[in-house]
Amino acid sequence: MELETEVVVIGGGATGTAVLRDLSMRGLQAMLFERGNLSEGTTGNFHGLLHSGGRYAVKDQPAAVECIEENRILHRIAPQAIEDTGGFFVALDDADEEFLPSLVKGCAEVGIPTEVISGAEALRDEPKLSPKVRQAVVVPDASIDGWDLCTGRVASAKEYGARVFLYTPVTHILREGDRVVGVKAVDKTSGDEYTVHADYVVSASGPWAAKVAALGNVKIRMSLSKGTMVVLDSRPVKRAINHCRYPTDGDIIVPVGTTIVLGTTSVDIEDPDNFVIEEWEVNKMLDECIQMVPMIEDMAVQRSFASIRPLYEPPAAEGEEKTTGIEVSRAFYVLDHEELDGVSGFITITGGKLTTSRLMAEKTVDVVCAKMGIDVPCRTHLKPLPSQ
Repeated sequence: MELETEVVVIGGGATGTAVLRDLSMRGLQAMLFERGNLSEGTTGNFHGLLHSGGRYAVKDQPAAVECIEENRILHRIAPQAIEDTGGFFVALDDADEEFLPSLVKGCAEVGIPTEVISGAEALRDEPKLSPKVRQAVVVPDASIDGWDLCTGRVASAKEYGARVFLYTPVTHILREGDRVVGVKAVDKTSGDEYTVHADYVVSASGPWAAKVAALGNVKIRMSLSKGTMVVLDSRPVKRAINHCRYPTDGDIIVPVGTTIVLGTTSVDIEDPDNFVIEEWEVNKMLDECIQMVPMIEDMAVQRSFASIRPLYEPPAAEGEEKTTGIEVSRAFYVLDHEELDGVSGFITITGGKLTTSRLMAEKTVDVVCAKMGIDVPCRTHLKPLPSQ
């Protein structure tokens, strides 16, 4: 089947659906192809935290600024996907208390509102916290449902004429010389084959960015990091609980519905389709989070799961060492393959996180519009998503 559109989007997670919505709202014809269901990859397998930016306020302030700004925007445009839990950073020992002033200072510098409360006050609000808690920093964290966010964005995009093909993986990125001109895709349920002619192809495929680029004979170097999470059988805390220290393994407890999710590890991997959850990772999450909420020791594990962070690391300068895992910036990158590889008509958006996915889409669509000579501003931060 032959189809035509202006832009093809590859990937049905938070970023891909945000790109589709933005393109459609700016008046471009757009189609999205996803190899499975919406939010099936990283978006559907993250810990559920809508970041306040506090986690990045000390070491990665640009990321922190993006988080708090997008946190506020998502509260306005997608309240149906958010539980406004609030969050604590809890200090349990001398090292945590030494870190606390840096956290508060960093948050103040980037506009994240905080309040420092005593351990007694924290325990009044969250009685299941460790009695060892000395102080807590209150931040505007929240819990967000990735599925609700993606389906809302798709519903909005369809109102503007977008089309979505689920369970339809892209099998080829079509090129004419040094220009990408479309894609081929196959519907796994019906067997229908599509040849889609497009002016631009945008890959928003998360940790699969390198594999997708390879379909068009373009190379991308990703730095993939597996994060393992553990779901317990009840919800002893109302808020998102963060350990008041530099980001490391096992320092977040996120309330999601009637459960809590403990996260997360950071283990370098090579292939987003080939990884396993190790027993030590589950034990690490439990051991670390028990320090913050001791009753976790007596709770039942419902399941464990993992997702892959789509981290992109620009090529290191000569003599510099490659960084990995949590050390890699959570910043996002819009890769213009015409500029980078001499292949026009192809853009990759990678890195980032669900909290900043709307902004990531805005910057991506800005590039597409500039290349197509279209001068229409982004409006995705202004119009609420339809309720599902």
